[in-house]
Amino acid sequence: MRVRTDLVVDQLVSRVLDRALELRSERFDPETEGMLDEAPDPKALARIGYAGRIAETEMFEPARRPMPWLAEMLEERLADAPSRAEAIADLCRKLAAEEPEAKADLGEGSWRVPGPGGHVRHFLALAAADELTHGEGDGDPELKRELSAGEAKRCFLFGFYARCCEESAGYTSG
Repeated sequence: MRVRTDLVVDQLVSRVLDRALELRSERFDPETEGMLDEAPDPKALARIGYAGRIAETEMFEPARRPMPWLAEMLEERLADAPSRAEAIADLCRKLAAEEPEAKADLGEGSWRVPGPGGHVRHFLALAAADELTHGEGDGDPELKRELSAGEAKRCFLFGFYARCCEESAGYTSG
């Protein structure tokens, strides 16, 4: 079935982004805050990615389904990492780097995560970057420049996957 991009943006992306923007200013537990500090710049975009995943699980029942593939990857990383936060940050960098700059095809990248789908996350990452770049910049000078689609998605998805890892490990803050 062909997806109408304008409907996806109007109906899904804007709703998830609005909720993520509300949630991004919350203080998460110290471990989560430390992990988000490991995100690539601009860190504010990773924070919105993290909050975006919270919004997805609030809004979409399928987003609450388990991710055995991610739990397995995380367990392997935890066995060799000096800390839980470092294991999650390492895995988030890897997963975010695998996402294509264009919309991911069904079954690849963030499509593997249950919820509204990789196409929504593609547009959500770009909309979040646009919001931060053309808004006040959240006080981050890194946000005063235009980001490529790839940069925006890697930053956003780092936070997104951080939350997914917490869910998969049976631990969630906030």
